[in-house]
Amino acid sequence: MAAQPNLRWMEFDLEQPIDCPVDEVFAYVTDVRNVPKWQESAESVEWIEEGRRFRERRTFMGRTADVEMEVTALERGRRFDVRAVNAPVKFEIRHSFETRDSGTLLRVHGTAKLGGALRFAAGMAKRQAESQFRRDFQRLKAVLERRDEESPSDRPPRLAEE
Repeated sequence: MAAQPNLRWMEFDLEQPIDCPVDEVFAYVTDVRNVPKWQESAESVEWIEEGRRFRERRTFMGRTADVEMEVTALERGRRFDVRAVNAPVKFEIRHSFETRDSGTLLRVHGTAKLGGALRFAAGMAKRQAESQFRRDFQRLKAVLERRDEESPSDRPPRLAEE
């Protein structure tokens, strides 16, 4: 039996094409109240200070934790970065949005600093976290593309200039 790696950091990179305009994808992702609709581990999310700080309740590997998050970058239609400021595992997630064909290419980079006992179970934690991370962004794609198929009366009208 091979020894588990004693990792200090985990990293994830993901590119997710979504067949919706950048503005729609950006608006949905940055409205953190939507997070429980597309992230498996998120039970609830609420703004502490709108646009700057929010609190999540998450369950991962059988444990529930409240995580306070800080928005570290917000560029309309281009970038949304967050970091955990009060959490059992310190992590950062960078989202970048770009127009691709008629839709959006969402690029995501996540890093997590592992400490304590989690460092010794790092291999298992990394595999489980990476798998969940990918499923979450596939679910985001499905949710947004399904929204795009709703009838126009299900959504607010768009202005001609949009």
